[in-house]
Parts: sequence; structure tokens; C-alpha cells
Amino acid sequence: MIGKRFNIDLYETSRLGRVLRITLGVVCLIATGWFISSIRGTEASTASSWIATIFLLAVSFWLIASGLGYTDRYIIISEQEITLKKNIITSQVIYNAANLKRVELMPLSVIFITETGRLVLKLGTYYPEHSASIMEAVEEFCSRNKIEVMLTETGIKTD
Repeated sequence: MIGKRFNIDLYETSRLGRVLRITLGVVCLIATGWFISSIRGTEASTASSWIATIFLLAVSFWLIASGLGYTDRYIIISEQEITLKKNIITSQVIYNAANLKRVELMPLSVIFITETGRLVLKLGTYYPEHSASIMEAVEEFCSRNKIEVMLTETGIKTD
């Protein structure tokens, strides 16, 4: 069974938005190439112009990567596993039903606890209905696979 995918970014992406980001990234890349060729060896070749060029190059790569989906943050919940891409730097983490020891649900975060450690997924307040649907799907996954779920109102542990 294909899992249900939830976007955990601060914005929703559409196909048109992705195409526009790729297009703008390519335009910035072309502008960077033109700028480099036009200032090289001239009086305009100062440190500040090269810093601006490097910044424009970085922005163009970022826009292209974002349009291609490399910067997306998501959670995919399927029958037997949860796939989580929490941030752009780290790779995705896959939790099988057998690996998860416990899941703690808090108002704005979900904590996945395994034998080797824990991972906190902070959901935020931008899309509260989106956060609720993610928590419901995680809770359904846990009940289907007999994983302990701990509901915590504040996140403060009491004895």
C-alpha cells in the first residue's frame, strides 16, 4: 500500500509554483553567468560585486533545488512504516513498525522513540488542521501496529 504523504513545510507547493521556482532559478543562473563574464577583468571587478555574484549563484541553485523537490520536508505514513524527512540537511529516516518502541504525541510535536534514540518532529502552529491530521494518522499507524502511544498535554513529564 502506498502511504499517505503530509507536507510539513511552512508553505504548500503546487506544480505551478515548482515550475516558476525552476524557471526563476535558471534565469538567475543565466544572469550570474552573464554578470561574471561582463565584470571579469574590468574595474567593476571588486570584492562586493563578486560577493553579490556568489549570492546570486547560491540563490539560483536553491531555487532550482526547491523546484525539483530536494528541499521538501514531509512525512509519509504507510501500513508498516513511517518515512520522515525532517529538514533539508539530513536524509530521510524510515521507521518500521518493529523499530518503534513508543510514540509521544504533544500539542505541537510528535516524538518517535526507538531502541537507539528519539526524534522530535515539531509541527508548529501555521496549519493547525494539518498538524491534527498528521497526529491522527500517526495514532492510527500506532494502533494498527500495536505501538505504545503516550499523549502529553504540555510536554512536561510528571512523576
